[in-house]
Amino acid sequence: MVLKLVKCIRAFVAVLCLSSCLTACSSPDALKTANSANQGTAAEPSASQSSADTDFGADGSHMASSLKALAEQMLSDDDAVKANANSRDTAMSSQQRAIIAHAAKNNGKMSRSEYEQAWMNFRSCIMNRGWTDPKPPAYGGFYSVPSMNIEGLNDEQAKKLDKDWLYCSSYELVNADTLYRTQESNPELSTDFHQLVVNCLITKKVVPTSYSKDQFSKDFSNEPLPQYFSTAEAQECFTLYQIGIANVSEKESYWKPLG
Repeated sequence: MVLKLVKCIRAFVAVLCLSSCLTACSSPDALKTANSANQGTAAEPSASQSSADTDFGADGSHMASSLKALAEQMLSDDDAVKANANSRDTAMSSQQRAIIAHAAKNNGKMSRSEYEQAWMNFRSCIMNRGWTDPKPPAYGGFYSVPSMNIEGLNDEQAKKLDKDWLYCSSYELVNADTLYRTQESNPELSTDFHQLVVNCLITKKVVPTSYSKDQFSKDFSNEPLPQYFSTAEAQECFTLYQIGIANVSEKESYWKPLG
């Protein structure tokens, strides 16, 4: 059995709050996961969001009014988590918070070295919990959560891995990763990730200019997946916009948590 790891995004009108999740796939042909924020629907505003706040698009079409506003919202959400003793969410580590705070003072901009450091901190967190190094594949200068081969894991180990992955992602990575990707690949801070992916696929000449979101949704739902999904150009687009589609052509190199 192969397990695919991908970020699950809970979309709020105010802001995108990200956490990681695990979803089991029964066969190699099923190695794909959907990003819930990419379905074009906005959820209810978060409890911490004021109805008078006009920084964010009322229709949920934008993550925030600016990168700076997005970084500040991440800090505000982190403050809310820390202030709520009953919260089930994981607060940011001091390292990740420092990265976001520094970005907030720099118009929301992060450095490449800060992006790299956040990923290294995440990998260290996973390894400190007894797993092997989840070396992330890289496409176009961006890292992707690794597809995973969980052969040999019993139910108890799989549950622990799920818990550890969720914790380390939120603690060390998710906000920093999201902020950096947004500044580099989504200057309009759009929440229409499927359209962004389609635009990328067209730009890289993976698909014809007539290719649409509807066609992408159909291709995404088909079994087996279209062959072009495994091309380096397509994988770069998927990685860029956090669409979790495993590269089946690389299944021999999937991460094995137990080694």
